[in-house]
Amino acid sequence: TETETRAVIVEREVAFPPEKIWRALTQSHLIEEWLMKNDFKPDEGHRFNLSADWGTVDCQVQAVEPNKTLSYTWDTKDLR
Repeated sequence: TETETRAVIVEREVAFPPEKIWRALTQSHLIEEWLMKNDFKPDEGHRFNLSADWGTVDCQVQAVEPNKTLSYTWDTKDLR
């Protein structure tokens, strides 16, 4: 069967400079503080995992534009 591609775009106004937000989204130890353990690197094409006690999520970085754009995919069981 044909699969449908969907996207989630989240936009928020935050009272911090872009550099500080970028760090929280792209530095592995900071991502772990607010999301999950990971081996993330902000390199286009990089494959990484998010992991928790219940399992892992396979991910891949799609786009990186420092302090502006970060896009990645994830794949776990029925959720892609």
